[in-house]
Amino acid sequence: MKNKIQVLFEDDHYIAATKPSDLLVHPFKERSSDRRSLLRSLKKQTDLYLFPIHRLDKPVSGVVLFAKSKEATRLMKDQWNSDHVSKHYVAMVKGISEKEGVYDFPIKTDKGVQDAKTAFKRITTNEEYSLVDIEIFTGRQHQIRKHFSRRMHNLVGDTKYGHSSINNLFRKDYKFYRIFLHSYKLCFKHPITQEDIIIESPVTEDCLKIAKDLFAFDLSNITKKIEEN
Repeated sequence: MKNKIQVLFEDDHYIAATKPSDLLVHPFKERSSDRRSLLRSLKKQTDLYLFPIHRLDKPVSGVVLFAKSKEATRLMKDQWNSDHVSKHYVAMVKGISEKEGVYDFPIKTDKGVQDAKTAFKRITTNEEYSLVDIEIFTGRQHQIRKHFSRRMHNLVGDTKYGHSSINNLFRKDYKFYRIFLHSYKLCFKHPITQEDIIIESPVTEDCLKIAKDLFAFDLSNITKKIEEN
């Protein structure tokens, strides 16, 4: 990669980085035509052997956490879907979303039908689209995308569960070829040091521009803005 991966946090056991929206987290054998990945790039940049704790879909950006050992991986994964970890996203969806709510219904994944829980609060709306703050309590395949599409609030840029007419409009007007979904904050109790860790990833420039143009809303310091909103 021409640009360095942005490292957000590092200690003796874990390292977190911002995933750009055009990278896989982990190279998959069935996708051998694209050998680029966040894992490969970060290994090369840091000269560390790393273990991914979780994944983001390729068209999604934001915080991704890696461990530096098998034991650190096991300890973090053991608590990943517990109250010790919180995962926060910002998304742009079709229509006027509810002010806040919880989508708590099962979804179909590669592993079968699984329980899934997604909480959300509307940040702002222009009546055609809404910016939404999201917290997930489970980490299912395409969880956010599936939950919102089932409620007719499809994510902008989602080619699998979204609307091609909307996606084409954003490609034309903004050269926007990804999903408007960014993992902006990851919080966890460190399973080894017991410290409370907060890791934040700045919202990407393409999403910042769209939010400013369509909502006159500045997502550059999203945590503070949401607390004030």
